[in-house]
Amino acid sequence: MKAISIAKRFTSVLALLLAIMMIFAACGGDETTSNASDNADQSDISSVESDVESQPEDTGDETESNQTNTSKQTQQTNPSKQPGTTGKYDAFNNDQDANFIKNAPKGEVHVLMWRTFHKSEQLLVDQYQKLTGNKVKVTVTTESEYPTKLVSMVSGGNSPDVICFSAGNFPGLVTKALQPLQNKYFQLDSDCWNKNYMDAYKINGVYFGVAQPKSWSCEDCTYVTYYSPQILKNCGITTTPYQLYKDGKGNKWNWEKQKEIALAVKNKGFNGLSVQSMDMFMLSAGVDFAKYDGSKYTNQLGKVKGTDLLTKAWQEAAELKQKEALTGWDLTNVQQGKVGLFTAISYGLYNEGNWFQSSFAKGLEAVPVAGPTSTTYTPVRPKCWGVPKKAKNPEGAAYFLRYFLDTSAFNFSSTFHNKQFEEVYNIITSSSAKKTVMHGWGVSDYVESGTYSKICNALVATSPANINQQLNSKKGSVQTGIARANKDLARIKK
Repeated sequence: MKAISIAKRFTSVLALLLAIMMIFAACGGDETTSNASDNADQSDISSVESDVESQPEDTGDETESNQTNTSKQTQQTNPSKQPGTTGKYDAFNNDQDANFIKNAPKGEVHVLMWRTFHKSEQLLVDQYQKLTGNKVKVTVTTESEYPTKLVSMVSGGNSPDVICFSAGNFPGLVTKALQPLQNKYFQLDSDCWNKNYMDAYKINGVYFGVAQPKSWSCEDCTYVTYYSPQILKNCGITTTPYQLYKDGKGNKWNWEKQKEIALAVKNKGFNGLSVQSMDMFMLSAGVDFAKYDGSKYTNQLGKVKGTDLLTKAWQEAAELKQKEALTGWDLTNVQQGKVGLFTAISYGLYNEGNWFQSSFAKGLEAVPVAGPTSTTYTPVRPKCWGVPKKAKNPEGAAYFLRYFLDTSAFNFSSTFHNKQFEEVYNIITSSSAKKTVMHGWGVSDYVESGTYSKICNALVATSPANINQQLNSKKGSVQTGIARANKDLARIKK
């Protein structure tokens, strides 16, 4: 009987492992060049995607400005705190050293990471340990091994307390491997949290992840367009994209102007526009393949008309591709000064991210992503931090994340390559900025990894005149993922 019992338990564990691994695989990274950008996004756990490449360690300048004077820290006001606090959740709304951190429970916090901490992150971890007396244990794995590592840790009784997830992982990772956040630990009504992002991954009223405003660990996957003013000037462009954006309050920086610049640069022998992901036009118009309402997905394909923004967005991309002015991920040529415009995540603004050498980055500028008109949406795949099932210290995880994600705990301004980058980052991450969360990605890949990128590739390779027909033909592919995802979502009860 004992042997039979052991065999049954082994079979159950094996089945669970296989099920979760399939979900992780379905939420994996892009397999084709149009979204190969994500291969270089070492900051994004949306790869618990299998094809994200590791990047070199941080080579940012070691300056005293990047270190926090702990005595000054108590004087800082939390920038994420908003007026009108009820006082109900005082612990998480007070200044870091003065009150909040004193409430941290004793006990080790175990964090699963897909890379080593960057310099500022390590500073925050060190400060947290010093202020609380608690140890932060870190298990580091690779992007490709992250999902299987998490599954094995949970099933083996060694679950971490803190993990990170993003658009490519939702809803697969969340429904299969994370536990609902407990309000008594996370104080979810606190003003410190970024509810806009947390709501994007909320299921039937249940929160599974937290985020804080401005934090690199939450917002480094907000998209922006980079360029060299000197390259544009050499190609006859006298007014930079950011000048257009500011002079016209966003009205003058749009798809039409972007196309004009990309073609001018291309005609001078450079790459006109390189995009980290071919869906940038669609998302900047505020549309996607699927829509999520907090409990279920609805398919946006199948009844697309030629006048719809979805059609116009892909026509814009297809036209630039047809004119050889649009390429996929091209960081190498960007670094070598051979690209006019480069639309990618804001991680490149970060001087600890190692995308751009500091000397090169000082000559770069950034601008919010161009949209169809003055009504432009910033594409974003926000990162949230959650607690896996069987975590030993969920309360400790709450206090650790409250501290680790707060930009007031260190010299945040010093983490930008230049002041212009910081100015643009503040624009695109502001609470008033219109944003499109990439929900179509995770749900399209829910059954088979790579479905999303295959759809994008097919669309951008189509002639502009046939885009409408192509969009309608992809309804079934998206619906397959939606049907499976909605079943899993329905199992989450408040």
